[in-house]
Amino acid sequence: MSTISTHLRNFKEPTRDQLTQLFFALPSSVNGASSASGSALGAESAQPQREKAGAGEKSVGAAETELEKMEINAVLSLGVQGEEDSYAGKLYLFPPYLAFASLDRKSVRFTIPLCTIRRVERLNARAGIYALSLSLWHGMKIVVQLTSLRPTADLFCSLLRDALKVELQKGKMKAVKPFIKTCYSELLVANASAPENADEKDGGGASKHAANEDGGPSSPAADSMYLGGLGLKFKFPGDAKKLREASKTKLWTNYLRSHGRNLTLLRYPQCTRLIQVGLPNRLRGEMWETLSGSLYLRFENPGFYEQILVENAGRTNTSTEEIEKDLHRSLPEYSAYQSEEGIGALRRVLSAYSFKNPETGYCQAMNILAAAILIYMSEEQAFWLLEVICDRLLPGYYSPSMHGTLLDQRVFESLVQRCLPILHDHFQEVDVQMSVASLPWFLSLFINSMPMVFAFRIIDCFFCMGPKVLFQVG
Repeated sequence: MSTISTHLRNFKEPTRDQLTQLFFALPSSVNGASSASGSALGAESAQPQREKAGAGEKSVGAAETELEKMEINAVLSLGVQGEEDSYAGKLYLFPPYLAFASLDRKSVRFTIPLCTIRRVERLNARAGIYALSLSLWHGMKIVVQLTSLRPTADLFCSLLRDALKVELQKGKMKAVKPFIKTCYSELLVANASAPENADEKDGGGASKHAANEDGGPSSPAADSMYLGGLGLKFKFPGDAKKLREASKTKLWTNYLRSHGRNLTLLRYPQCTRLIQVGLPNRLRGEMWETLSGSLYLRFENPGFYEQILVENAGRTNTSTEEIEKDLHRSLPEYSAYQSEEGIGALRRVLSAYSFKNPETGYCQAMNILAAAILIYMSEEQAFWLLEVICDRLLPGYYSPSMHGTLLDQRVFESLVQRCLPILHDHFQEVDVQMSVASLPWFLSLFINSMPMVFAFRIIDCFFCMGPKVLFQVG
């Protein structure tokens, strides 16, 4: 109790900008704080590059610091008529990101890096209507009708133009294509389009691009194009046929083709419904990092994970010693963690996180979390997702004092007392604290408390709807 009281006394109410940043899962660098690459480690390694930088780069940096944030009332619709309903809401400019949320903040939202926008044009609409058409890198068009007064709309367009110019000068637009090649959704949509083209040419003949039983492409060469987890080699948990992987993959392919993907995913109501139905195994890792926002951290900090491992090679401390003790206790029932390949990947991810966050270091239950994530994600993806979970989604859960977990246990006990009074009274009668049962649920996100197939469905909803899912399931 004293631990909770201490942290509550030091608690500061987040600002409006910080709440907006959390809602849209924006990297901390957007709010002026330094990103991972701006840490002490990144600063040291970047020093030689800064010395070589010319006056042109200095002018880009100066322009970036002058960029303003702005929000404006808007109505969002897709470029294809009749594809989706229009949604009223607010459009936010947080250089280098553009974000939108519907009025209820539930139905529709998106977070798009400005470097993925290839063209912005004013639509010739009737008098009094101020509409913009945004063409994204993969050809999708978003139509945004600005419903504020004309001077406000003009100011927003001016700020958007300046922010896009800075992204162009920084060369970020060239980094998009190499990055999206690491995303499975690109391969999924491309493979789905290929049979259609083949059918047109062959007069309806059979496609050569057959899908395997878990809904993924059958070509081994195709598998190597995108980042994936240990499940690609050691198989994913569950039976693909019972989980209806092929039908899920087909539904998601249709959605991603019309609503964007990875960096440009638009989260419409259908997206939430599809997540509740379940994510296909091969797409799960990418969707986790897209929904959580760790995808943007990976995009902004290329090579950081490898760099931190190289610079700390051979280094040992208390955290690394604790990690070594827990490695073989991490999902031992999964075949990958009975081999050196799986154990080595888990060791590197946990060590890299402890080196980057020495104050947090390593906490028990992190190994379970990282082991589960690595089934569906590469080491770099898992590293950034672990960063988001520990720092943003579940703050204080894996700190030395574990104040976040302890506080949530008090909240959970209060909810049980209100909603399930008979169960709460039973715990009181037998003199057992409810946290004895519920603490492992929250710390391991239910991974250790039920079959992995069901636990991963809970984690899907956790990344989509937030930490409230843990209380609802508990």
